[in-house]
Amino acid sequence: MIKYSSYLVCKEHVQEVQEFLGQFFEGEKGPYNHDDWVTFIIPNTNFTVNLMKGSDQPITQHITFEIGCDSLTALETYSEKYNTEIKSFIATETGNPYRYHYCDILGPRDICKIEVNYIETI
Repeated sequence: MIKYSSYLVCKEHVQEVQEFLGQFFEGEKGPYNHDDWVTFIIPNTNFTVNLMKGSDQPITQHITFEIGCDSLTALETYSEKYNTEIKSFIATETGNPYRYHYCDILGPRDICKIEVNYIETI
């Protein structure tokens, strides 16, 4: 099985980012992890995100994680829980126009964010 992963490198605020991402994804400590490294498992995929503190590597900023909901009600639940506004637009450039509903949940210090969305066929 092939595994896919991404690195999110912070010089500071690793603990804040870890707490934020831990609200959405399951974190685990693996055999290669250390105190300044945690791996987040993206459910139902072979994809992981490795959050790490790095002093020599360039920092990663403005990364967006996307969570697709199966209903508008599920999206509204996220919106209420995180006190965010749901925004919408109609995508007409595709062969099948659809309404895209989403809300952004901002992480600490613009390091990352979560976009939660629901796509409605029209």
